[in-house]
Amino acid sequence: MRKTVAQLMSVDFVTVTAHMSLEDALSLLIEADATELCVVDLQDHFEGIVTDFDLLKSHIYGQLTGQLVGSLISRAVTVLSADTLIEIAVPMFRDGSCSRAYVCRDGRLLGRLSRTNVLRHLAQAEWEISSKASRLVRVTSSGGLVSTIEAQETTPRAPQFMTPQPTSVLGGICVAAPTPSCR
Repeated sequence: MRKTVAQLMSVDFVTVTAHMSLEDALSLLIEADATELCVVDLQDHFEGIVTDFDLLKSHIYGQLTGQLVGSLISRAVTVLSADTLIEIAVPMFRDGSCSRAYVCRDGRLLGRLSRTNVLRHLAQAEWEISSKASRLVRVTSSGGLVSTIEAQETTPRAPQFMTPQPTSVLGGICVAAPTPSCR
């Protein structure tokens, strides 16, 4: 079965709203030991990110006080539909045009796909291919007949997601699911 980005994404992100003060956002970032904050609106639709570098610059230049997160939102991010196949996303990471992508369904943030997620998937797929031969078991019957069978293992299934949805773009690269075009 082919995997989607939603099956590989991580959900370790911190969300804030554009109306939060930069001081409060900085506190959340530090407390969570994060490198970015994901900005969502009041209906939980993904609007963009604010990075630790953005907050650092604002702090150094004395621009934290009295400012809101909305003043620092970066919308130049890559957004993928939850149903995008990983084979479609891998080239973006390989070419260096993407270090992370945000996974959404109906505009709502579900998770983040990082280089590490992609690398883990590729390494696991390579391991599965190379270990397939090692899963062959030689069986000898009591009558002396020898045959080779594949050993069976069961592993937990990844979360399954419902119908494909269009992707949204906040100013970066658009990778659409096999259905309607980007909004």
